[in-house]
Amino acid sequence: MSALALMTSCHSKAQGDGFYKGVESSAPIESKYIASGAENVKVVEFPSEDKTIGKIVVAYPERMESSDEKFPLVNIGNPSNTDALGMMELLTHLASWGYVVIDNMDKQTGTGQSVSKTLDEFLSICEDEGNIFHGKVDTGKIAIAGYSQGAFATVRASTQYPNSAMYKAVYLCSCPQPQLGVNFKWGDYSFADFRAPVLCFAGTGDWDSKIISPLEVFTKNVEEIPDGVPVAAARRSGKDHEQMGGEGDPYMTAWFEYWLKGDEEAAKAFIGEDAEILRNDRWQDVRIRNL
Repeated sequence: MSALALMTSCHSKAQGDGFYKGVESSAPIESKYIASGAENVKVVEFPSEDKTIGKIVVAYPERMESSDEKFPLVNIGNPSNTDALGMMELLTHLASWGYVVIDNMDKQTGTGQSVSKTLDEFLSICEDEGNIFHGKVDTGKIAIAGYSQGAFATVRASTQYPNSAMYKAVYLCSCPQPQLGVNFKWGDYSFADFRAPVLCFAGTGDWDSKIISPLEVFTKNVEEIPDGVPVAAARRSGKDHEQMGGEGDPYMTAWFEYWLKGDEEAAKAFIGEDAEILRNDRWQDVRIRNL
């Protein structure tokens, strides 16, 4: 069996298994977002009639229940053979920084269909006046994030579906090259279709750099993002596919803090000649455009 054929059976380490353990940085902004935020987090589940979705799992700041504030929303695309319960560390991490975070039980998200449907279904739930999320989600501040197969799904969900234009920020971690989508019948994608700001990471280890996201494909994808669409991209030095979720999440959080909340301090990770990621020796092959 070829290495490409092995991908869908490769277990992506669950974030509930301690994905942030061992992630350390001396860079101030990155270090800040390795840690949890100040919010206490609660989790609720909603059953879905869609068998692929199974149920929608939502992590959110506890104070949302008694607040008049509207909170930004993040939709998650799962990696291979992993459902929302395996991604709880990511969900609760983002929720601790003040986001409502949604995920589903789909373990093969590549087409992006279940990710797209989960957003529509959750927003429909929010319309119910008796629901705890009614009036609490800022539909003008929605982001999407995906790792591995979930990153492929994230590209498709944020570019090829009727609700794609709702996303105001995108995060891709170890996004599989287009040929993998053809091989596994997920469909295709083009980074030229992006209209929302994109943060894109991959690892330099053998699995990421030779199979999942080779440097030449990674670079080509970034170059295809249209002029005027902000993009930051980099590869994590010395880390491979299994480690990339935890390694990329701190800067993912900073990306969302800027694009969804307007946090200018978080923006310094990516913006300006002295952007933190440019001088952070944990990262290489950094590309920043339209920022």
